Amino acid sequence: MTHNLRQQWANGSVVYNAWLTIPSPWSAELLATAGFPSLTIDLQHGLIDDPTALHIFHAIDQQRCPVLVRLAWNEPAAIMRALDRGAAGIIAPLINSPADARALVAACRFPPEGMRSYGPVRVSVAHGVAEPAAVARLPILMPMIETASALAQVEEIAAVPGIDGLYVGPADLSLSLGLPVPVDFAAPSFRAALTRITAACRQHNLAAGIYARPELVADLATLGFNFITIVNDSDLILNGAIAALRAAR
Repeated sequence: MTHNLRQQWANGSVVYNAWLTIPSPWSAELLATAGFPSLTIDLQHGLIDDPTALHIFHAIDQQRCPVLVRLAWNEPAAIMRALDRGAAGIIAPLINSPADARALVAACRFPPEGMRSYGPVRVSVAHGVAEPAAVARLPILMPMIETASALAQVEEIAAVPGIDGLYVGPADLSLSLGLPVPVDFAAPSFRAALTRITAACRQHNLAAGIYARPELVADLATLGFNFITIVNDSDLILNGAIAALRAAR
């Protein structure tokens, strides 16, 4: 499944993504059934814990939809747990330097390349591979670019061997640059930051990811983004409920 994402990017496709924040396999299964080509479990700001994440993997495996994990922190034990449970990829928050990106890669690679402990209890079931080299090649690795420090070193971060893409956290990046939230994607300084990030991705043949509203997709794709999270499950329920009540009244 992860290789399918890489193939879609290689073919020039924009891959849409939905953020999972609700601690329920059912809501995740509904989004997969709706046709999303990828999902991401949000362990940073979402309400999902480790056991529920495992149940979500169980539910979505039947849909053949790759499920990535956005970690709470760039922490090796959490990375290894997510990968051993069958995560198709890791989105690591608050990567501030090339050293942070190298630490992410090291936690995903077995010795001698890295420090990951070998124990593919579920990976061999979910993905059908158990040999260390094959297991290590599975996950998509995406450091998040969401601080002024990361932006200042984005070319060096993009050059770290082993990563597959960069993922922009627009709210944190905007705040770190002294700009407002909600994010003004049209602000010249913010747009310049996005352009610099996608240029670094093109230079190193990486996917460029970002969280943004659906109406911004066409513009962001023009800038070079090809992995775009367009919605989260909580907002879908809230906005749908508001719209239904408004229509009824």
